[in-house]
Amino acid sequence: MELKEIKELFKAFDESGSSYFALEQDGVKIKLKKPSEMVSVVETGARPISIPETAVTNQVNEVKPETPQEGEDGTKVLAPLVGVFYAAPTPEASAYVQVGDKVKEGQILCLIEAMKMMSEITAPKDGIIKKIYVKNQDVVGFEDPLFLIGD
Repeated sequence: MELKEIKELFKAFDESGSSYFALEQDGVKIKLKKPSEMVSVVETGARPISIPETAVTNQVNEVKPETPQEGEDGTKVLAPLVGVFYAAPTPEASAYVQVGDKVKEGQILCLIEAMKMMSEITAPKDGIIKKIYVKNQDVVGFEDPLFLIGD
């Protein structure tokens, strides 16, 4: 990983509502944790490097995804990583899914961009999209709710 990619990851994490993020890629382990001490730890194999809160800028207003309501029946699809939520493959294209759409297990629901890499988020089961918790281009945190799939 390059320093620029790590800084982008810190920024995305700082802007998210998540309090913890972990990544292991090419022998590099990154663990980010908030609220109490706001210290990020980067493990490069031999020794961890702590980066204090002041090293991570916080100049963008945080967008919080809508909180799931109690009693909602269905399967919540959660964000597997911190990044930017995209409802469609390109700005000109229509959204992958909308409320009321029937989906099949494995069908692409959205994309999440992290460190300039797009990750496809797929339906964990067959069902109907009951709710979409986030808007296009919202920053989402680890395990933030994205969709509610019902029967």
